[in-house]
Amino acid sequence: MKRILGVLLVLALALTLLQLDYSKDREGSYEYYVSHWEEVGVPNLVTAVLADWRAYDSLGEATLLFTSVVGFYLLLGGKKK
Repeated sequence: MKRILGVLLVLALALTLLQLDYSKDREGSYEYYVSHWEEVGVPNLVTAVLADWRAYDSLGEATLLFTSVVGFYLLLGGKKK
C-alpha cells in the first residue's frame, strides 16, 4: 500500500513538473529590482533583494526540507514501540 501511494505521489509530482512553463522571460527579477527597488522600502538594493525575494525563497526551502523529513519518517514506519 505504501509503495502504491509513493508511486502515485511521484507520478503526480512528475505530471505537475511537466506542465510548468519553463520559457525564459525577457525581463527577469534583476531588471525588476534595479528599476523598482525603492518600492520595497529598503534603502539598499542588495538588502532589498535579500529582504524581499530571498526571504520567500528561504521559506520555501525550509518548508520543502521539513516536508521531506516528515515524509521519510512516516514512510519508515514512524516511532517504534
